[in-house]
Amino acid sequence: MDRQGKILAVIVVVVLAVAGFVIYNNHHQTGNHITYSQTAEYAYVASSERDIYHRPTCRWAQKISAANLVGYNTREEAEKSGRRPCKVCKP
Repeated sequence: MDRQGKILAVIVVVVLAVAGFVIYNNHHQTGNHITYSQTAEYAYVASSERDIYHRPTCRWAQKISAANLVGYNTREEAEKSGRRPCKVCKP
């Protein structure tokens, strides 16, 4: 393979890698995860699938599916429902 062929091959690989990253990133960011505005009405949030509660700003709270979102006004309310505080956001 000559020099131009190698350069073209590198360009193709880079373009495919970037395209794959964009497709992967868009797929994972456009799911049905909640946004901060959806959690702002609650002091604490949790997933109906897990036993951990979070601050609405926690990176893990942002991964909760909108269908599984459970909100609480107080820590006591969250703990009475059997949940423990997140070790990342420490609510």
